[in-house]
Amino acid sequence: MKAFKIYWFFTLLLLLAGCNQEDDVHEIFSSGQTWHWSGSYSTSDWKDDNNFNSTLTRDELARINDDQDKYNIIFKEDGTVEGNGSSFTFTGTWSANGNDQSFSIQLKPNGNRSGLDKTFYDEISNAKFYRGSSRLIKLFNLDKNHYIQFYPKGFNN
Repeated sequence: MKAFKIYWFFTLLLLLAGCNQEDDVHEIFSSGQTWHWSGSYSTSDWKDDNNFNSTLTRDELARINDDQDKYNIIFKEDGTVEGNGSSFTFTGTWSANGNDQSFSIQLKPNGNRSGLDKTFYDEISNAKFYRGSSRLIKLFNLDKNHYIQFYPKGFNN
């Protein structure tokens, strides 16, 4: 009986060790789903989800969320990315490191960017860290005090 318990202990340990952040990178970014911009926030603690302030006005949030065909991004498994704002599109490449939650993205825009389009593009371009799941992505700037947030397209937040 003792050998059986030891076997299950080591089996459980191996299973837990097999679940790492690299799996989360695939779940978050490589699912092929379309992510829709839901807002932008400042924070003093990047890991405290209850400690944030919106950096967009109610009018800006309404414009972003009224049309789910605008302000979208798709991360592809091959490391490419594509998306669109209101009056521009972009393609590029991305990478993420599940160990330190670092993030890198290079975008090539097509079209004019001003107003919310410029904010959308700049915040994605400046992202250096991420947090998220299959239901939510937060891309943080280098100082981890500002993030742009995405939900799956069609999700009512």
